[in-house]
Amino acid sequence: MDNLENDLPAQTQGEASPTQDDSLRQLVVSILVLLIVVSGTLNVFLLHQASTSRQELEAIRPQVNLMVTQYLKSVSPAMDEFERKLTEFARSHPDFAPTLNRHKLATRGPGPSLPAKANK
Repeated sequence: MDNLENDLPAQTQGEASPTQDDSLRQLVVSILVLLIVVSGTLNVFLLHQASTSRQELEAIRPQVNLMVTQYLKSVSPAMDEFERKLTEFARSHPDFAPTLNRHKLATRGPGPSLPAKANK
């Protein structure tokens, strides 16, 4: 009786049993499959959003082109004329020049022109 032997196999703390290895492997594979499904769903959603946005853009493009054309024909020339008159006024009244310089109107050239036809 003095000599008792352990019949259980000795396991160190770093080792895992085969059933633990299998369950861990199954968990990792399940997570990878779930990740693939979620990323695929996200890609389908983003593709749908891009398609919808492209259709909406094509629908409003003529309206935007009309607005740009109206701006270039009426508003932009009126603003340029007003700026030209302010610059002339500043030349004849030097005390107004600091106000014009503060808003950078005296040194600014002609405004940026928008293209007549927008690129598709």
